[in-house]
Amino acid sequence: MADAKKTKAMLLRLTPDEFALLKEQSERTGRSMSDVIRSAWKKMKIVELPPADFQETVVQLRRIGSVLGQLTRAANAGEVNIPEIKSVLSEIAVVDKRLTKILSGGGL
Repeated sequence: MADAKKTKAMLLRLTPDEFALLKEQSERTGRSMSDVIRSAWKKMKIVELPPADFQETVVQLRRIGSVLGQLTRAANAGEVNIPEIKSVLSEIAVVDKRLTKILSGGGL
């Protein structure tokens, strides 16, 4: 790929300080400014945006957390039974699996 012709151009806007730093790095390495930018870009870790419904999953998790807090207070007051708590914990496990899959790059 190093021998591939570079036929596409782009405009890059930099602050004067950024430009000076890029120029300095170019001069210190004996590489063109384009080479320095390409090298940095290729080494850069790209993090993709989460899926569109990620925010809805977060909202659901917050709601479950709120309900869990209410159940905890009710349990401390002796007003709740165990099946209700097991149901909430089951929902939390499902959401946790979804979030883990999303955050590991697997999507939904």
